[in-house]
Amino acid sequence: MMRAVKIVFFMQDTGAIYGAERATLDLAAGLRAAGEEPVFFLMSEQRLEGRRSGLSEAIEAQGFAMERFPVAGRFSWGLVRSLRRRFAAVGGEVLHVLGYKANLHALLAGIRPRVTTVHGWLFRADWKERLYGWIEMFCLRRCDRVIALSRYYENYLAARGVKHERLERIPSGLPELPASFPAVGAGDGVCFGMMGRFSEEKNHAMFLRAAARVVKDYPAARFKVAGNGPLEGEVRAMAGELGLGNAVEFCGYQGVDDYFAAIDVYVICSKIENLPYSILEAMARSRPVIGTSVGGIPDLIQHGDTGYLVAAHDDGALAEAMAKFMVDPGQVEKFGAGGKRKLVNDFGFERCIAAHRVLYRGLSIR
Repeated sequence: MMRAVKIVFFMQDTGAIYGAERATLDLAAGLRAAGEEPVFFLMSEQRLEGRRSGLSEAIEAQGFAMERFPVAGRFSWGLVRSLRRRFAAVGGEVLHVLGYKANLHALLAGIRPRVTTVHGWLFRADWKERLYGWIEMFCLRRCDRVIALSRYYENYLAARGVKHERLERIPSGLPELPASFPAVGAGDGVCFGMMGRFSEEKNHAMFLRAAARVVKDYPAARFKVAGNGPLEGEVRAMAGELGLGNAVEFCGYQGVDDYFAAIDVYVICSKIENLPYSILEAMARSRPVIGTSVGGIPDLIQHGDTGYLVAAHDDGALAEAMAKFMVDPGQVEKFGAGGKRKLVNDFGFERCIAAHRVLYRGLSIR
């Protein structure tokens, strides 16, 4: 029997659980079930103190060992020293970092071997985003291994100086697939859903403009928007301005099963994505997906077989894709079944865990 490898996950505690945090928690759980020893180190900025941390609560609830490192600002030499000392104290063998802040502190601490997973950038055209991106690329070029989730980011990183021998593409997988799930609806009343944070990169405006086009020709079409965030008020106002009325339901935060049980087709209009967990979750529940051809989304959607790919910002193309399901509702079940097959065949969780274990062991015995 192989001995366990102690992997220390080091990341900033932003308080919330989004795709990157969820993927990391699932990875850690899968590694523990396979016999490894994951530990969490959380960088906790004092400016974020006092608010509930769903991330630390989830780590504790799952029974992982966890240490918090309070810091006054975005950078701390004290954290660099503490990180080096505590990694040695807990017997860490591999440091797996996530995010540019964790990456920079880990680099300066000189801890090796060091692995990082790239969950993507927003590519916003402001100086802060560019600075953060430059810092992260500086750190990534000096990591022992850089994990890309999608072909898009694998190519992006290689083109910007991350050596091919240090790059690994390991797509995420879902730890559990529903044994059974409510079937999609039938008839003309197809329900199209969009789920995610109300933020600029998610592009809710494209979804609403396409919905307005579809409703004119297919009044029975329905639309369900789940999530919350800073732009929620603007998105709701836009729905009213487009005259969508009762055709669109804003349902706030919803659990994954409840949400997908209420929709027939999942739509993701993002301007940039890596390998969205929400698409994996839709595929697991046999829901077809319409998505923009950005980032890693084309890795997940097989056009004309599991859903449709449309150009970013092209609400006309999105409306046409939606209309295809209205004209032929049988595509909902057919494409949904195809999506679940693709998930099982190409994005198995066991494969994801096995690839990480091989990577860690190859580094820890050097």
